[in-house]
Amino acid sequence: MTNAEKYRKFRDELKYYEYAAHVISFDEATICPKNDKENSMDVSSFFVRKIIEINQSDEYYNVIKALVNDPEDLNEVDRKAVKFELIELDKKRKIPNELKFKEMEISDKASLAWQKAHDDLNYDEFEIQLGKLIDVNKEIIKCLDGKYHGYDVLLNEMEDDFTEEKYDEFFDKLESEIAPLVKKILAMPKKYNTAIAKVKFPIDKQKELTKRICECMNYTDKNGYIGETLHPFTDCFNSNDVRTTTSYSEDLLFSNIFSVMHEVGHATYELQVDHKYDGTVLAGGTSCAIHESQSRFYENYLGRSRAFIKFLYPILKDTFPIELNGFTEDDIYYYVNDVTAQFTRTEADELTYPFHVLIRYKIEKELFSGKLDEKGISSRFNNLMNEYLGIIPNNKKEGCYQDMHWSSGFGYFPTYALGSAMSAQFYYSIIKDINIDACMEHGNFAPINRWLGEHVHQYGRSIKNMELIKLATNEEFNPNYYITYLKEKYSKIYNL
Repeated sequence: MTNAEKYRKFRDELKYYEYAAHVISFDEATICPKNDKENSMDVSSFFVRKIIEINQSDEYYNVIKALVNDPEDLNEVDRKAVKFELIELDKKRKIPNELKFKEMEISDKASLAWQKAHDDLNYDEFEIQLGKLIDVNKEIIKCLDGKYHGYDVLLNEMEDDFTEEKYDEFFDKLESEIAPLVKKILAMPKKYNTAIAKVKFPIDKQKELTKRICECMNYTDKNGYIGETLHPFTDCFNSNDVRTTTSYSEDLLFSNIFSVMHEVGHATYELQVDHKYDGTVLAGGTSCAIHESQSRFYENYLGRSRAFIKFLYPILKDTFPIELNGFTEDDIYYYVNDVTAQFTRTEADELTYPFHVLIRYKIEKELFSGKLDEKGISSRFNNLMNEYLGIIPNNKKEGCYQDMHWSSGFGYFPTYALGSAMSAQFYYSIIKDINIDACMEHGNFAPINRWLGEHVHQYGRSIKNMELIKLATNEEFNPNYYITYLKEKYSKIYNL
């Protein structure tokens, strides 16, 4: 058997294990009975362990290394894939499998503890597991120490070549340019009928609306599925099967709408990756921030635009004629773009959102610099919330542990803000070619999907983050587009 044949055999085996792991993990997060979640996690971990064992075996590594030196009869995609994979394996093999499995085990326990605490507000067990997870990540950092050190190792794992220095520069710019605008607007009166915040919307009708919005975005049961979970997420099985989740509440109609648009933004990216990359390491999005740029783009730049609200308003009135009686299109638009100091990151407006992310970024930096441990997270979080937004959470569910991200690792949070900035740069490039407002007034996502498919999505992981931005926009990454977008949008809304 040639090395190329061995490689394809390995990839087929990995593909099947990965698919099984995705199915079980998605099931556990959505429809699995609470009493069996621990068992479901164990089964999922079994498949993930198999993936790690195969992926990091000496035999597989030697096949990859041999093919990089002599590609034999590999096609163009596989030649790119083995080069990419050798770099990844050289890094991953520095971490002992025992340490990886230890991290997985603790992460599973932390996730389960977080879910339980969501109901009873007792985060003692979660904090115990969180402390262990922090310690394990410190061990992993030591294994990967080289070009990057300390917390930079984790940041770079989430976003290629991004470090504390680069994030600090990015957040400092946002803070100096946007924080004064936030404080000014927070002191201004509301521009909508505030009674809308107290309206309850039947969940069955919300589900009908969700389906309609997804169909407009070309996300249907032909290529996806929408489950329900505590914390919405998207899971890519392959470029023909990308599943999302949302959370329904009678009090939070618009939370569901924008959560769905956010996750379908992720899904659209994955679905439009060139099919030729399926089954290879080049499938999927190129980086966390690029991925978030797509979800934030669909959620905010499109979903919260005046043009889309104009399209959505009659649909809302038709779906909820009693609930929305007396509320105008302006009420809806200004409500969904209301700048307010609130506790929940996922509900935050575009202007205050980066500060929710900055708070979490600062805490992560302090956790890995030794200035903070898990016992001090809540107090530090509350102090930062008060500093940036003038509010203090009533409990840990409302505050520091509202997100489940820390049950699985660190370094992801800053990519939300970075992705929001990247989406602004994509936005200003798209409007050179497409009249986005005209499309959104008719709920027509097709031209925008095509543009992003051609300029961003199709490449999968074959092109790195910064290279992709330059290819799509003809410029290096420039956060000033984000600042310009925020200032222009909110100065117009608040007549500044």
